[in-house]
Amino acid sequence: MLYTLAASQPDEDIRKLIIDYALSAVDKRIYADWDWHVGMLRIVAMLLKTEEEIESLCKQLDRSQRSEYEREEAQSINYEVILKTKGEKEAEDFLEANIANPELRRKALQTAMERGNYSKSILIAQGGVDYDKNKKPGLVIEWYNWLLKIAQAQGEKEKIIAYARHLFIENFMPEQDYYAILKQHVPPDTWVAFLERVIQDIVAKKRWFDKEQVAGIFIKEGWMERLLELVRKFPDLQTIGQYETHLAEKYTPEVVELYVNALLAYMKTNVGRSHYKEACRYLRRVIKLGAREKANEVMLFFRREYRQRKALMEELDNV
Repeated sequence: MLYTLAASQPDEDIRKLIIDYALSAVDKRIYADWDWHVGMLRIVAMLLKTEEEIESLCKQLDRSQRSEYEREEAQSINYEVILKTKGEKEAEDFLEANIANPELRRKALQTAMERGNYSKSILIAQGGVDYDKNKKPGLVIEWYNWLLKIAQAQGEKEKIIAYARHLFIENFMPEQDYYAILKQHVPPDTWVAFLERVIQDIVAKKRWFDKEQVAGIFIKEGWMERLLELVRKFPDLQTIGQYETHLAEKYTPEVVELYVNALLAYMKTNVGRSHYKEACRYLRRVIKLGAREKANEVMLFFRREYRQRKALMEELDNV
């Protein structure tokens, strides 16, 4: 509400009232354990007019830097104040002096890009990669996204491929469709070989989401046999269900077999009505694939093997 009021160019008495409240809240550290502590100063920065108000804000900004987050927020507010009161030249000098601040780096990148100063944009983005590579991988990905956008603006084909490839493999906070970008720029006669190397690099990383990423490539390229082999390596119910629609048209018997084996394994280690409901849900999928006999065989086995599980018997009656 205070932000909304501050942005609405309030009357002078309201403006002063909000400033007084915000400065008092910071001075008393009312919101010391919340983002709103420094946020109060951002509200003051939106409203200030007089030298006295600027001085009061600057004093509080100096005091409110007890953590990395507060320091970066204070720098960002300082930049806005300098831009508002001293002009673009001094604001840009402040940006360059505090370029390690991610928010200020973004502003510097945006400004350089808008001016078409691509060489400076590259230096700023690459500087971010180098600065944040050891502790902040999320920011590194952001700076690579900037490098990709710069390469796209310049029409630098090799750099576009290099950055899009890196971002596709990392697969973290995607800003663009990197796969489509790669397919657009990699020569068709080398595309398959290029993809095989990408798959090798993804698999080598051994991360939890690599299976989905590689499966996505197989689906996009129509490599259903390879998708089937991948699912066979991870034959749990969820994985089979995830890729059933892509496989069932050509490999229905194989999918049914995967489901049957997975259901038998699932029931060995899972007890409780919620698990029985889950198993029955997949039994219905087996039936929809046209394999009612197989589903009946599995249910008959369950009734014999786990006849003491009353809840299971009840759920099987509903299939």
